[in-house]
Amino acid sequence: MMHFISIGQLISSIFHFSNKNTAGNAAAAASTVQAAASSSAVAAAISTATSTSATAAAATSSSAAQAVSGCQALIQALSFTDQEVYVVDCEDITAGTALTLPNGPSNCNGGSVQIDLRRVTLNVVTSYASSNYVEVWLPTGQDAWNGRFMATDNKGLSGCPSYDDMIYISSLGFSVVGDNGGHNNTEYLGMDAQQFLNNNELVIDWSYRARHAAVVAGKQVIKTNYGHAASYNYMIGCSNGGRQALQSAQMFPEDFDGIIAGSSASDFNHHIDWSGRMYVLTGADESDPKYLTYDDWVIVHNEVLKQCDEPLDGVADGIIEDSTICDFNATKLTCVGNQTGNCLTFQQTSTVWNVFSQLYDPDGNLYYPRFSPGAELYSSTNGVLHGVQGHVKDWFGAGVWNDSSWDPLTLSQTDYTKADETNVLHGNVSSFNSDLSAFHAAGKKLIMYHGLMDPAITAENSQRYYLNVARDMGLDHTGLDEFLRFFRISGMYHCTGGIGAWAFGQNGNAQNGTSNVVWDIVNWVEKGEAPDTMTGTKFVNDDPTQGVQMERHHCRFPYRTTYKGSGDSNDPDNWSCEMIDDWQKCGVYNVPRLC
Repeated sequence: MMHFISIGQLISSIFHFSNKNTAGNAAAAASTVQAAASSSAVAAAISTATSTSATAAAATSSSAAQAVSGCQALIQALSFTDQEVYVVDCEDITAGTALTLPNGPSNCNGGSVQIDLRRVTLNVVTSYASSNYVEVWLPTGQDAWNGRFMATDNKGLSGCPSYDDMIYISSLGFSVVGDNGGHNNTEYLGMDAQQFLNNNELVIDWSYRARHAAVVAGKQVIKTNYGHAASYNYMIGCSNGGRQALQSAQMFPEDFDGIIAGSSASDFNHHIDWSGRMYVLTGADESDPKYLTYDDWVIVHNEVLKQCDEPLDGVADGIIEDSTICDFNATKLTCVGNQTGNCLTFQQTSTVWNVFSQLYDPDGNLYYPRFSPGAELYSSTNGVLHGVQGHVKDWFGAGVWNDSSWDPLTLSQTDYTKADETNVLHGNVSSFNSDLSAFHAAGKKLIMYHGLMDPAITAENSQRYYLNVARDMGLDHTGLDEFLRFFRISGMYHCTGGIGAWAFGQNGNAQNGTSNVVWDIVNWVEKGEAPDTMTGTKFVNDDPTQGVQMERHHCRFPYRTTYKGSGDSNDPDNWSCEMIDDWQKCGVYNVPRLC
């Protein structure tokens, strides 16, 4: 079902539909929209043209000629049979146009499109109390569309389309879909989820439903606009978007031919448990004797490098090539005798031990892996070691307990248990199902990556997911290589940035390096050329105009990127990929413990 409604009418009646928490309010909003919708019959969808060739070359040369002459014709031609969809607007915009979310939060706005495109905005009704704001971008220049579709993600607890990713991906020639995750954001990067309070339909939207609804609607818009469906369908996401990407592979294996899942917040409930636990472990400020200042974390970081940088990878460059094998001994940090400088108190050392420990349930089963050694310094200013995390407070307060007064300093096993009990209610938000057999059987491809200096989500959790897939599907690495490849990016922070070779096309800030993960997934899906390594680039001062500082061929797991022992370590050819012995061992006596 499809209706057209003006922006003004939509804003007043349904754009904040996600704030409604009763069936009566939802019905009233829907009634208002129905009244405002055009009374004329919706024209039948135009006939489907012959599909473009399934080869990558043909997809790349696909013309962007529109099957309909303009926005009004497109609106009249659109027909949605699987879900209730309201057309908010359609506009043809030119390269350089600054983007805004119509009457949405100003912090969602950002950037300017890089190509001429048609911007179609929709509102998809997802339940009696929720709806999803969706944008579909369609390249319009001659030969601008490469014949492919790519969905983007949401950040944090969502609420904004990922305009930065949409701008980047559309500049590569893809038709792109983005959405607000089923609710409006009120804080930058989606760390405010107060709208979840007493409205579980919004939680379900954010968990998975909004993503799938946006993809279904977006594909229909693409097919109607161009006269044929995209030749191939892809998704890219990082952080919560990485979780969304994995959940798409788990729940909707037919949605995408290829998926890129970065720095995933999968096993979401336990990730939030782990993040919140850090605040309890480290204390709020210097009045707490177990608290570490930034200068204290410098001491810790230097000792981590002393034990685990050159001694483990052969190069003293501040980058721990494989932090998962760092068995850090925090005892060496404790002040001895009358020592007062460059050391920690016993209580502070205990804090460090706790930070680098796994999270267990009362029976000793693993909830979540440890914090990644090497990421502690950056995390003390930009991650889980930097005070209470907003998403922790909002998830437990609004999502789990429906209590906005919930205090993160009271976090305990009671909260962990409650979050687990509500996982199904929340749409299986943990997204840690390791059975990808349907995805595999359908011939789909998945690339995972994670920075080993991630200050917000430990990279060991992505390795844990890979191991779980191997175990539960009964596959060795050669079997997994057919459809799943996981790359550990040394020296990279959360999704992007870092002191290592971190740029490989995963976002607009990383598109100038030698390698591009977007084209890696395309070549794997369309040509059968699977990536064995991911070449990362580090530019001088992270500025491509200043030249390349270093590059590294990051190996796919279970291979370890290994220095050959001589030559410039900034030259990627002086590193090789070596198989990790006993890579599947992950139990109680292993470092790290991942199962």
